[in-house]
Amino acid sequence: MSELQTIGISALFDGESAAIAAVDRAIARAIETEGGFGIAEFPGAEDLDRRSRALLRFFDLTEDEKRQVATQAIEPAGQRIYRGYVCSFDPQNWAHNEFFDIGPDDPVGGPAVPGMEIFAETNIWPEREPVPGWRALMRRHHRDLQRVSLAVMFSAGRAFGFEEAAFKARFLGGNSTLRLLNYPRPPRSVQEKERALEMRLDEAGEMLAAGRHCDASGLSLLWQDRPGLQAEAPDGTWRDIPSTPNSISVHLGDVLSIMTEGSIQATPHRVVDHGETRQSVGFFLEPALSARLAPLRTSDQPEGHPSAGTYGWHLMNTFHQRDRHKALVPAPP
Repeated sequence: MSELQTIGISALFDGESAAIAAVDRAIARAIETEGGFGIAEFPGAEDLDRRSRALLRFFDLTEDEKRQVATQAIEPAGQRIYRGYVCSFDPQNWAHNEFFDIGPDDPVGGPAVPGMEIFAETNIWPEREPVPGWRALMRRHHRDLQRVSLAVMFSAGRAFGFEEAAFKARFLGGNSTLRLLNYPRPPRSVQEKERALEMRLDEAGEMLAAGRHCDASGLSLLWQDRPGLQAEAPDGTWRDIPSTPNSISVHLGDVLSIMTEGSIQATPHRVVDHGETRQSVGFFLEPALSARLAPLRTSDQPEGHPSAGTYGWHLMNTFHQRDRHKALVPAPP
């Protein structure tokens, strides 16, 4: 199986116009032929692996310490609904993982609709830092990956004929998400193992830790501690995403596909289960809650109800349809 290419993007931050244009073209070719790509040589890349592993020390906290920052989806007494810790260790669940989410320190609200405020929650932090300086490192990593992801999106947009200003109008002020993910090996009985095999084998007999999906964000940046992540190319073949030192993979999201009218297609991806504990760090670039989820060439003002067609409306609708959030997030108007 072939691997996704990795593109050096330093020119997007300090290069001249010719070097920037070359990166734009390389990104466009990768999207058209491979569906996704890896990036390296961005600000902070030289420290990416060390920083990611330090952030993932969150999962070294005790169960009680993690539960203190859990969302109400798993802890009814929790202080948050959207930000915080979530685990899914029920043997009947397809997934067997846990994650911790933060957003910006100063989240921006959306339309004045009851329930919309959930998606502008402030962060919640464990009382004890897993390692000294962990909270500051989380905040710094969020800011750095916000900058990198915007630069990559602007580059892809230019390559497909979209103006940077159009993206800025919708994405600046977005409450993008930094997520720490842990996939521990599940202790299973024979029956539970058989059930897991039934749920998690793909049509080719591959055992999956995460099934085929596209992210709902503008784009996502994913760091992995070991190989396993794969991206589906436009021709339907799967390509391994190499676990290259100090690099991350870029996955285009549904939001970007909608806003570019399909010029930039979302990247289907999955994770193959190699029978080992696995950890990753994801960053999901999100538009503002008030941004219209519609082609960039249309008006940015939704029609009818002030929340109709906005990214915030989309989030409310998505979360309300999930079993564990249905009673916590109201249906959008």
